Amino acid sequence: MVSIRLGCAIEKEIYQNRGRGRVTLTEYRTWRETFTVPVEGYNKIDLTCPICHSRFEVRVRSKSRARLRKLYFASCFLTIAAGGIVFGVLARNEKGFMGYSLSAPFICFTLWQLLNVIRGRFDPSDVVSHVRGKVHRIFDERKIMFPDQ
Repeated sequence: MVSIRLGCAIEKEIYQNRGRGRVTLTEYRTWRETFTVPVEGYNKIDLTCPICHSRFEVRVRSKSRARLRKLYFASCFLTIAAGGIVFGVLARNEKGFMGYSLSAPFICFTLWQLLNVIRGRFDPSDVVSHVRGKVHRIFDERKIMFPDQ
């Protein structure tokens, strides 16, 4: 079982002008849902928002699926970093430094993702994602630790 906080966007119109359009303030009202984590694969769960009463569907992934998702993003970051390093090697003069400096943050992102996979800490969006319906935001202040199954 994993408990995740979901939020519904409420827009309030602050100012409206014919020439400049309208200015809105968006705030989120949140509620907490508890999901049963599947042993393998993923489950699609129908939910109804208690705030706007619209129906939407979320996908709850198992621990192995969440791990694969995190490894996929780590490989994407590593590919971008490798492209920056190749650019740095091929560009001989001061442009080479630009390739290395562009790849450095992506190497840090890759290490961060891999460290979270090793520690078993997942973001809420790794476990739960939207499938269809009105998009509601997924909130949580801390990483999700899966219970031992």
